[in-house]
Amino acid sequence: MRSFVSAVVLALAACGTDAVDHDPPLPPPDPEVCETSYLRYDNFGAGFTASWCRGCHSSDVAEGGRQGAPLGVDFDTEADLEHWADRIAARATGDKPTMPPAGGPAVEERALLAEWIGCGMQ
Repeated sequence: MRSFVSAVVLALAACGTDAVDHDPPLPPPDPEVCETSYLRYDNFGAGFTASWCRGCHSSDVAEGGRQGAPLGVDFDTEADLEHWADRIAARATGDKPTMPPAGGPAVEERALLAEWIGCGMQ
């Protein structure tokens, strides 16, 4: 797999608290990866977040059903994801990602998410 994708393991924020000011930002991708990336919101981002995030991070989920996800930290739209991109990356980057808190996507799926976010979430 591409060097950038292999180097970055990323999980999308799904549920739980979002106090992450101390976490590092997503590292910049290898420009060659972004030149050839096929990942877009329509073919990756929308489905990924629907599967792994919106169960807690949706404006349709009441406070009691959000499993600790703060009100207003919602991933309903492409614009929402762009707004929260740094926070999503911070919570999901590294060897011990905190989102989703009960596990979540496979390493390969997380790597695709890292590529998508790192290449500008097109």
